[in-house]
Formats: sequence, structure tokens, C-alpha cells
Amino acid sequence: MFDLPKNGIRLRAFRQSDLDDILALHNDAEVALYATSGFAVPQGETRKESYKNNAEKAELFCVAETKPFESSASDKPEFIGIAALWPDQERGQRHSRYSITLNKKFWGRGYGSEITKFMVDYAFRNLNMHRISLGVIQGNDRALSIYKNCGFVLEGTQRKSNWIDGGWRDVYLMGMLIEDWVD
Repeated sequence: MFDLPKNGIRLRAFRQSDLDDILALHNDAEVALYATSGFAVPQGETRKESYKNNAEKAELFCVAETKPFESSASDKPEFIGIAALWPDQERGQRHSRYSITLNKKFWGRGYGSEITKFMVDYAFRNLNMHRISLGVIQGNDRALSIYKNCGFVLEGTQRKSNWIDGGWRDVYLMGMLIEDWVD
């Protein structure tokens, strides 16, 4: 469990009880537009097993939640979203793909930046990664800004690769090397 200093965010390991929140997150039409490389379609109960299996395959899969105040034992943490580092190639290549999906209630509050900075730092310093990559769908300007501010570099564009909301969108391929982060 990791308590992040700025916004009262706690990152913790995945639990079976998180599946309802993850399913609801991916069933939000606005969130789903940018959170999937496939078509944004409603997901049913059977999808939970797939989410569980994916969480177990990740090199690091964190559930983000609000950190309860010490002064109130009754405060229940609120689900913010999920962030993960996925093996991109053979482990020996030390390359992970990064993804983050937040409940839209928490957009624009600095949570995405804080979580991303933590995950990148953890990947390089604790998981001994050499490279982290990600993809951003055209139109997801908030995410693009976060990644650029965290040090990710635009490495390429997959032109018109995703059909979203009645039109083709590019996917921007971004990456960061350990020397970009540590220096």
C-alpha cells in the first residue's frame, strides 16, 4: 500500500471486491471512449473474470482510492480508478506499458499526474524497468498533457487506428527511458 503525499490518494493491491467498481468504471460511456482500444460497449458480469485475470498478469496493478482521514474511523475510501504496468515484451527487455483509468468525478484534480509520477518512479527504481510506453487516443487532451508533463515523449502516431464516436482517431505512441526520468 502506498500513500501519495499531495491529494490524499492511496494506491493498494487489487482485491476481488474491486471488480464491481472496475466494471462500473469501464461501463461509463465517457470513460470508456478513451480507456479501451476496442469499441466502447457495455460490459456484463462475465467480464469480471477477465478483469481479475488481467490484474494478476500485470507487473504492478494498483487500485487508487481516497485515503481515509485518521480522525474518522467511519470514512470509507472512495474508488478513484486503476493504474497498471503491463509487461510489453520478454521480462528481460525491462519494458512495461503503462495505463491509467480514473472515474470522471476525479478528472482535473491532479490525481492522474500524481499517480502517473508515482507509477513511473516505482517502475524505474523498484522494478528495474528500462523503458515505459503507452498509447493515447486523439482527443484525450488531458491525458496527453499529463504524460508530456511527466516526461513522456511522442514517438509515433498510428493514423486513424481507432473508430470512436463516428470517426477515425489517431493513437499517439509515447515512451520514456530510465535516463529521461532519473536525469
